[in-house]
Amino acid sequence: MNRIIILLLTCLSLTQLRGQDIHFSQFFNTPLIINPALTGVFGGDQRAMILYRNQWSSIATPYKTYGASFDMRMLDKRNSNFSLGTGLGVYKDIAGDSEYGITNVVLSLSGIIQLDKKQHLTIGIQGGFEQRSINNTALIWDSQYDGSSYNPSLSSHETTNYNQGISNGDLNVGLAWVYSKSQKSIVANDVFSLKLGGVYQHLTQQSLDYGGGLDKLYGKMSFHGESNISIKSTNTSFKPSFIYQKQGPSQEVLVGTLIRYAFGHDSKYTGLMNQTALFVGIHTRLGDAFIPSIGYEIANWKLTFSYDANVSKLASTSNGVGGFEISLIFINPNPFTYGKGNSARFN
Repeated sequence: MNRIIILLLTCLSLTQLRGQDIHFSQFFNTPLIINPALTGVFGGDQRAMILYRNQWSSIATPYKTYGASFDMRMLDKRNSNFSLGTGLGVYKDIAGDSEYGITNVVLSLSGIIQLDKKQHLTIGIQGGFEQRSINNTALIWDSQYDGSSYNPSLSSHETTNYNQGISNGDLNVGLAWVYSKSQKSIVANDVFSLKLGGVYQHLTQQSLDYGGGLDKLYGKMSFHGESNISIKSTNTSFKPSFIYQKQGPSQEVLVGTLIRYAFGHDSKYTGLMNQTALFVGIHTRLGDAFIPSIGYEIANWKLTFSYDANVSKLASTSNGVGGFEISLIFINPNPFTYGKGNSARFN
């Protein structure tokens, strides 16, 4: 009974958000969700990723989140100081017994301006379509209790068709600054990069009210940063990152680092890199969770596992169980062989 009461209080507190955004703990792997200005900003030409998250399985019907995205650069000529990033993202969130769902499809466009050999300024805009829905058959109403037990044959007396859902447009704008010094080789490994950005999401402040009322989605402001810091003449590098997000009265801070160790060697016959890398790290969502991560990179592929260990007041109910998350990223060309040339500026 205590678990049920705490869960209900938690759900009631979440309603103050006026709608929760789709998000992942691996924010360092979800650039198109974080900021449209990060579209096309990576060490390669094309990037594709898929993600999955499963949360709160110990106290309720799990909250499941799916995501897939693709982005690339255009007009990326060696002697040009401007290029375009374009991207497409599709995300789906299903929450709880009512199957409250958010489906989000977004198109991203960024302008990438080269300030000098090591610095870039990017400006991004993202527009899309969002639909929110509820499975009406999964809802239980007080009018369906006959005095002794729940009777699903009784009318709920609700006139709203929750299955119909709510559809809205969405608009996000962002800005990012990128500094990158890349002199990658097996011996030197002299790499330093820094990305800082800010974004404002939900300029349209779309309606969340099934009855056509005034309940609007709060706009969200975020600031984020990440860095790649190698230890010269070693195979080790550090990748610290952070994000601060504020949406209406609610806010969250995620901060932490990954430690990456690369191993492998040049092919004796082809000159291609057979290098792979292993990375581990931990992030924290302040006041809520510790998030350990582990991942593996080989050629074009990067696989990351993370887990939210809940440490908030809900931990006594959830037994510390939070959310499991997995992501798979493909970058073309192979980022291990792409250390030289135009795209090295974003490593």
